[in-house]
Amino acid sequence: MNKKLMEHELCVITGASNGIARGIAERFLEEGADLIVADYDVETAQKIYGENPQVVDILKVDATKVEDLEKIAEAVKKTGRRVKAVLPIVGTGPTNKIPDVTPKEFHLTMDLNVFSAFFTVQKVLPYMSEKSAIVLLSSIAGFQGGSNNIVYNAAKAAVRSMARSFAGELACRGIRANAISPGPTETKGFTEFINENDEARNGIIANIPLGHIGQPKEIAAIALFLASDEASYVTGAEVIADGGFTNR
Repeated sequence: MNKKLMEHELCVITGASNGIARGIAERFLEEGADLIVADYDVETAQKIYGENPQVVDILKVDATKVEDLEKIAEAVKKTGRRVKAVLPIVGTGPTNKIPDVTPKEFHLTMDLNVFSAFFTVQKVLPYMSEKSAIVLLSSIAGFQGGSNNIVYNAAKAAVRSMARSFAGELACRGIRANAISPGPTETKGFTEFINENDEARNGIIANIPLGHIGQPKEIAAIALFLASDEASYVTGAEVIADGGFTNR
């Protein structure tokens, strides 16, 4: 029997209660990983992962507070193990025109997307092994631009840049860092973005050459590759997963 890609490897995934992060966590579990999962919605996380013996710890974390992110590092420390991969998959933002963005919305969007990713990695970094990996979640919004999402777009551009900077600084430790930039993906956030409007959904699909909205499992497959030793020569890269949406 072939060894699973992440068998007995300790990984950290934030935002694991829903959406893309949940898809990633479930795929990692299928591939034998032991997980520390963190989410503000810890009740849902408990329902999903509470009975799974591969889930080492389930933490309630507000990813905009560094003291909460330190809980993740403490949980890793208690295991006495080294982390194979850290995946901070938290991030959203308001849909507002430039004149309507408030300072509160601006800071929250940057905190959820940029602050949370950086400080999750920073706090877990002392416990990462050689040949380990950082996988960040950016978005095609980070290079595509577009109206009504300026702060979110800027935040995701920062996440793309941060992956390259992590890669450059941590290569000497054998730690790789890469980013995934999904396009439209079938999540609660996407449904809210289109206001549950079938016409809007169909209009988006019409502009995707592969002809469908992405599924979390499709993004999870990329995350698994980047986190595993299969991607041992890949660092500082960005994988665009959008069905050809930005290549049309």
